[in-house]
This record gives sequence, structure tokens and C-alpha cells, in this order.
Amino acid sequence: MMFKIVLIACIACIFALSFKKINESVSVAILIAGTVILAVFIITHFVGAFNGMSEMVSATGINSSYLKILFKCLGISLVAGIAADICEDAGYTALVSQIMLAGKVSVLLLCLPLFEAVLKMCIGIIRG
Repeated sequence: MMFKIVLIACIACIFALSFKKINESVSVAILIAGTVILAVFIITHFVGAFNGMSEMVSATGINSSYLKILFKCLGISLVAGIAADICEDAGYTALVSQIMLAGKVSVLLLCLPLFEAVLKMCIGIIRG
């Protein structure tokens, strides 16, 4: 799997560098296409791990919605990071901090139910 990822990344990079001198917008489009192909490839291999983790969580009796929140946060972080990297490569550095801020706020809002559950658990422990 890793060999294929590196190969796809190298091919996309070589094509992007080749077209950068001719037309920079084509170069950025090639980088975006390469990134999307890599993301789809990685996600298809990640589904098996997600299913395995779901089985482990259900076996422990932990609420499975917490695992869903965890994976959504991971997805938001990855998408925000990839988008920020693409914007940085394209020279739009002003957008990078905004994308990262939006990702962080999204993760924070998504985690509010987890914070609530931890707070209720702490209150339950304190009250005995």
C-alpha cells in the first residue's frame, strides 16, 4: 500500500512540476487531482480499520457515537490540512490560516457532546 501511495504522489508531483512552467493553473489542478486520488485510495483502505475498531468498541459497551465523533474529527482535520497545504502550494497563504481555524472550530463544535459526557461523569463521581 505504501509503495502505491508514494508512486502516485511522485507521479503527480513530476507532472505538476512539468506543467508549472507552461501553465501554473494546470499544475495546481494536477496537484489537486493527485491529492484526491491519494485521499480516496487511503480512505478505501481505512474502512477495514474503522470496522475493526467499531467491533472492539461495541464489545466493550462504550457508546459507538463517541467513535463516530472521533472519526469525524479525524476527517475534518485531514481535509482542513490537505486544503491548507494545497492553498499554500498555490500561493494563497492568506487562506491557510482561515482554513485551519475553520477546521479547529468545527472539531471543537463536534466534540461538545464528548465534553458534556465527561462533565456528567465527573459530577457523578464527585457526588458519589
